[in-house]
Amino acid sequence: MAPYLAKHDVSAIEFCRRLGISPNVFQNADGWLARAQCFRLANEMATIAGDPFAGAHVGFSTDLRDLGGWGQSVLAAKDVSHACALASANVTSIHRGSDIRLLVEGKTARIVFRFADRCEFDPRQLILGSLAVLRKVPLLAGEPSCVKVRLTAAKTQGVEALEECLGSGIELGCEHDMIEFDRELLGLPLKIAGNEPTKATTAVTSTVAVARLLGDRLSEDHESRLEVVARRVGVSVRTLQRRLKYCGVEFEELLDDTRRSEAMRLIREGGHSMTEIAYRVGYSDPAHFTRAFRRWTGMAPSRFPGQDGESFSPC
Repeated sequence: MAPYLAKHDVSAIEFCRRLGISPNVFQNADGWLARAQCFRLANEMATIAGDPFAGAHVGFSTDLRDLGGWGQSVLAAKDVSHACALASANVTSIHRGSDIRLLVEGKTARIVFRFADRCEFDPRQLILGSLAVLRKVPLLAGEPSCVKVRLTAAKTQGVEALEECLGSGIELGCEHDMIEFDRELLGLPLKIAGNEPTKATTAVTSTVAVARLLGDRLSEDHESRLEVVARRVGVSVRTLQRRLKYCGVEFEELLDDTRRSEAMRLIREGGHSMTEIAYRVGYSDPAHFTRAFRRWTGMAPSRFPGQDGESFSPC
């Protein structure tokens, strides 16, 4: 989602903060969000981008290699049938609460996608994104004309724009959301262009690495500088800046957000003086920390509520 938001000039960090999600999400690439939060996040993304098919665009731009163990297992399959079976069996490793089933009837095979339980928010964007990703599985046969998408959604204005992400021949008003394709594809071997990491993979991997380095070395001012971090990640400053930008993040913004998150955590934890917290998040002068904290929260750190609901008192 971060690259998609960046294309629409939206900071991923500000976006997550606005939704009340931990703004330092890049520190955990394997983190999970509650499904209701996922739905809300996807819907807010569509609203802020002014794109009714935002989920489809995100799914379309996501390579299977960017989807961790789930994507790697699919790409390691011996043929399309095996890939579809793995995609169905391992779905909980990438999204909890969803159900994928491969159904074969006559000359047609279908990958049916649905949510197993009641949906707290409108799941449309996540459905579009999931189908855009699942469509890539039978497409590994190299026969795009044989793969069609069927949606439960009623016909809406501008639906033709979906063809960019879901291919031509989209059918609406169906009983299930599914990918439908010729049964003959199941026996075909996978046609994989290459195993090199995608641009999205390298960008997100670098962003995660930077966030973790900053989190570990906040108290060491020298270690938190762009040049030092780039060297530790193993790339040039310019390359690192380019990868961060691809994810909609500036280095100084990520550093500032890491300091903000850690300062709030330490205050809620209790038992730390304001001076100690200032040093631990990278400020040699407590006064500079206080000014930064006012900018983050609109209040002094001594007024910020701690874990027990009381204001923090400096020692």
